[in-house]
Amino acid sequence: MILTPQSQLLERNIGMFEQGKWVIINPSDAYFLDQLKHLNITVMHQYFDIFSESVRVVPSLTFDSRDIAKQGFEVSQKIGSHEHIFTPFLRGEKTHNHALIFLPKAKSHFSMLLRMAAGLVGLGGQIHVVGENKGGIKSAAKLMQQFGATQKVDSARHCSLITTQVEHAHLAFEPEAWLQEDTYCLQDIEWPVVSMPGVFSHGELDKGTALLLDKHDTHLSGTVLDFACGAGVIGSYLKKRYPHVNFHFSDVSALAIYCTALTLVKNAQSATLFAANGLQGIEARVQHIVTNPPFHTGVKTDYTVTKRFIEDATKLLTQRGTLQMVANRFLPYPGLLSAHFSHVLTTAQTTQFSLYQAALS
Repeated sequence: MILTPQSQLLERNIGMFEQGKWVIINPSDAYFLDQLKHLNITVMHQYFDIFSESVRVVPSLTFDSRDIAKQGFEVSQKIGSHEHIFTPFLRGEKTHNHALIFLPKAKSHFSMLLRMAAGLVGLGGQIHVVGENKGGIKSAAKLMQQFGATQKVDSARHCSLITTQVEHAHLAFEPEAWLQEDTYCLQDIEWPVVSMPGVFSHGELDKGTALLLDKHDTHLSGTVLDFACGAGVIGSYLKKRYPHVNFHFSDVSALAIYCTALTLVKNAQSATLFAANGLQGIEARVQHIVTNPPFHTGVKTDYTVTKRFIEDATKLLTQRGTLQMVANRFLPYPGLLSAHFSHVLTTAQTTQFSLYQAALS
């Protein structure tokens, strides 16, 4: 398997993992760790695709939103000497000497991961960050300086590796400090949404999502899946409008699953939540799917997630099932939808977004 550029840079510095107790946060691929099989390492995954690929035995996870809202969740799988944990956050205090963070896309998400890592390693521990140069590694180094002396260790493959020596004691991570509750209003319905850094559209109602909710197909019945649910904005709104309809939510992100559970509680709702890589491993049949799907992998535009989703959606939908999808107008989705659905309509547009309705015959 070809390693990501970040992992290739770490491969050049493989000796650094021989000392101390390590926690690795959000690795960018499942294969770099194969070179560290002889070491006891904790691997935290906030993204189900890499977790699933790493443990190779878990196709998807199913949760009850009411359980998650109380204390979050941790799903652990031991592979050799490595403990893989799929979770929105780790609350440990001084449990490790070293934390390695793969730089995320959003600066606010990185700030949160830094704070969590500082709690995990404590005074005298080290936080290491690896990321692509064009992904914001320079500004990441500035953020790291608040925790202690920071230096660049190496750079290659258009990536950099930076290390900080933690100079103060830090308490365990408190997720409550990073939660944000916003109340949105659309068509006379008000509903609260809880989000955290790293969750899509954190702290705002995305314009594409607003278009979908404003112009959605009102003929909903049976079971509806909110795919790539983020903080649960779409499904929680529709559940308020159609309380008789059953809703499922799915996302690849542990943070999104956690925030959706909190959003549902705030709206006095409950639902089944799926953690999955796209729709893989989800076996529930549904009458409708609603979504504002991702078209990014990291900082790159990537249609493969949505291409596969469209194909897989036809297998989940019942006869005459529908898919409602909002997307940037420049994306080539009408053709992709037409390849798998017998009826495809553009039901609304703005200068930036198109809303598509696709139906099986």
